[in-house]
This record gives sequence, C-alpha cells and structure tokens, in this order.
Amino acid sequence: MSTPLTSFPDDDKCPKVCTDIGAFKKAEKTPEQVIEEAKDVIKPESVEENERTDDVVEPSKQTTVEENLPNLKPGPDGKVDWTPLGNMTGTRPGVNKYSISRYSLSEWRKHNEKVLDPEVINESNIVDYNAKTSIMQAFGNIDKHQNKNTKRLKQKAKDIFRWKVEVEKACKAITEEVELLEIERQRLKGASRVLMLPESISKECLDLRSNRFEPDLVSDLAEQELIKEMNLVSEVRETLKTTLQKIEEQMAINKAAKHRIEFDWCDKAMAYNTETINLGINTKSNTIMFRPGSTRFGDYSAPLEYWEYFCRDNVQNCEAARQKSADLRGSLNAILVNGGRKLRNQADKTDMALAETVALTSELCTKLEEMLRNTLQRIADMENLIDNLKDSVRKMDAAMKLAQTRLDNRNNWRPHGESVRDQPHLGLIDEVKTIHETVTSLLGQLRNAERVREDLMRKRIDLEKDIASKRKTLNIDRERCGMVRSHYPSASELAGY
Repeated sequence: MSTPLTSFPDDDKCPKVCTDIGAFKKAEKTPEQVIEEAKDVIKPESVEENERTDDVVEPSKQTTVEENLPNLKPGPDGKVDWTPLGNMTGTRPGVNKYSISRYSLSEWRKHNEKVLDPEVINESNIVDYNAKTSIMQAFGNIDKHQNKNTKRLKQKAKDIFRWKVEVEKACKAITEEVELLEIERQRLKGASRVLMLPESISKECLDLRSNRFEPDLVSDLAEQELIKEMNLVSEVRETLKTTLQKIEEQMAINKAAKHRIEFDWCDKAMAYNTETINLGINTKSNTIMFRPGSTRFGDYSAPLEYWEYFCRDNVQNCEAARQKSADLRGSLNAILVNGGRKLRNQADKTDMALAETVALTSELCTKLEEMLRNTLQRIADMENLIDNLKDSVRKMDAAMKLAQTRLDNRNNWRPHGESVRDQPHLGLIDEVKTIHETVTSLLGQLRNAERVREDLMRKRIDLEKDIASKRKTLNIDRERCGMVRSHYPSASELAGY
C-alpha cells in the first residue's frame, strides 16, 4: 500500500460512504488489487472453454452456457477459433460479411461494467479533494514556517543589533583610549625631553663650580645637592623610560584589540544588513531566485553557543585592555607628577644650598676684605715704624759719636796725672754702653718690624688671593649658576604639560 497524499489525521479524512450531495466516495479497491484481479481472469475463461466443449455430451449444461455465451458463428474457414485467451494474446477471429462475432457476451458485459464503473470518478474526486487539501495544508505549513522563520530572523536581528551596539560602544571606548594613551605617550616623551634640561643644568653647574680656585674647591652642601639632583634625574629618566616601554606595549595591545573589535563590528554590521535584507524580502519580491546548494552550512559556520561566547569574549577582552590602559594612564600621571615634584623639590634644595653657600662666601669675602684693609693699614703702620726705627738708629749715631768723641778726647788729651777714671769718664763709658745697647735693641725691633712687614705682605697676598677666589666663587655660584638655574623647568613642565 502506498502512503496517502494527505497528512490530515484519520478523523479529518473523507468517509468511505458519503450521503451528502456533492460528497465523494472513496474507492473500495486500490490499483494493486485491480491488477491482481486482472491476473486471475485467465482461470475463469479456461473453465468456460471446457463448458463449450461439453455442449453435445451434457445438454443440461448447454442451457447454462447459452445463458452466458452467444451462439458462435464459424469464421471464413468454417471454424470457430476464438478462445478466452484472445484478450491476453490479441488473437481475434476475422470479421467478414457472414459474421461480426468477435467478443463473448461475458467479455462485452465486463467491458460495459468496466466502462460504467464510477470508481475512477470517485477516486478522481478523492484525489482532487486530497490534492486541494494538501495544497491548502502545504501553503499553510509554508506560511507557518515563513512566519516562524521571520520571527526568528527578527529575534536574530535584534540580538545582532544588541551585540552590534555593545561592540560599537566598546570600539568607541577603545578608540578614545588609544587617543588618550597616545596623548599620554607624547606627554611622556615630552617629559623625557624636558628632563634633559635639568640634567644639563646640574651638569653645567658642576662644571662651572669645578672652575673655582683651589681654596674653594670643596665638597660643600651645594655640590652635594647638585650630585643628588643628577642622580635623581637619572633615576627619573630610567623610570620614564620603563614607563614609556610599558605604554608602547600597551599601545600595541590596544591597537590589536581595536582592530579585532572593529573587525567584529564590521562583521556584525554586515550580518545585521543581511538580516535586514532577509526581513525586507517576501514571496513577491523581484530579487528572489533559486540558489542551488544554499541549504549547506558555510565553511566557517559555528554553533550558536560559540557565537555568544565569541561576542562576549571579544567585548570583555576589549574592555579588559581598555581598563588596563586606563590604569596605566593613571599610574603614568602619578609617575610624572611625583617625578616632577621630586625634581622640583631637589631643585629648591639645591637653590637653597647655593644661596646658603653664596651667603657664606659673601660674608667670608666681606671679612677677608675687611682683614685686607686692616692688613694694609698695619703694613703702612709697620713701614712708618720701620722708618721711625731707622731714623732713631740714625739719631743714635750722633749720641754715640758724641760720647765716643768725648771719651777719646779725655783719653788722648788729658796729661799724665789728669787721666784718671773719674766719674764723668765712667759716665761716658756707661753712656756709650747704653747707646750701644739701645741701638742693638732698636735694630732688633727694626728686624722684627721688617719681618712682621714681610708677614703682613704675605698675608696681604693670601688675602687678595682668597678674596679673588671668593669673588670668582661668588661669580660662579651667584651669577653664572644662578643664571643657568633660572632656566630650570617648573613642576608642570617636568610632568609633561
């Protein structure tokens, strides 16, 4: 039995017997049963032939045969050669002017019954009913499937649009983050370039202070602060270099995430446009056509779970990269601000140390100048004293000459008895002795005065050298270093602004 064409349940099928006008009767026999009955016709026809051969022997059976078979006329040759196998073999007696008997009565009746049989009409009505109901059911199922798929396409379009909006937000956020990080990178590079200025200032100040004269070549507080400043600049530069390397690595990560999210956004935009086109077409559209092989899955098709996971994972990865970049920007701002503040504080300490050194040097220079003035005055006094001592020594010569002349006159010009050791003579001798001692003492004082004058002269030279050294130190620390350090960048400039 073949399967019925309709898919209606048994209750909805057409009944076998219909009393309503216009209803259709279901065929009682299938085409297979009719074919089987046609095959069984051979056996009854052979039985009828046996009955015809027994007409002479059994008259009682002749009446029965005559009721079913007509009187057979002989053919042109005088023989009746028709048999029931004629329907199967196609062998029929010839038709001439003597007889037109070609078929048996039973065969004629069967032919009429077959012609008048309404089974085909009834079956055609059933087929027509089943076909129409199948058509209605087919179009109903197709419309149902189309409506369901349209709703599914709408839902898919909504999902794609929702993810498209999320991806677009993530793309916009990562794009802004890339721009902000690029600004911070340029700021960091600017801070690194600005950092060359304080380093050159510190190095220039150290080089200038190395040109001081030897008495002032000391490792004072200003030099220590300058060395600290250079070390701090090197430390900050190393920190900025490491941070710049991290920012460049993060920039590469951000650009890769931006590329992936933009690629995903393009895919979702194309998919959303595709779904929109699918929702915009119907059975009456002019753009629809047969697409052989469209029922197969694409080469890169994936399960729905993977699509959901991919969308979520892509957005999460992009957000994670953006958050990491934002944290790095925050740390960069702290690093630049702290580095600039440290350098600015160290620069203030160095300026204070230089100012203190300048103040001490100025005070010392003032004292040295005062000491030089005193020394010059003492040198002048000593020179006057030396002149007085020399004049006094010269004046002692006249007294010595007077005393010695008197003694010589008394020794040479007094006669024999008058040359006595009287009191005047002893007085003159004592006077000569006193004058000699006095001259010796004055000469000693003169030598001391000359020695002191030489010491004062050397002191004057030392003071003048020290004053010149201090003045050069003041010129270096106050004028040249002060002018150089006046170009020291501010904290905002050191922070990259």
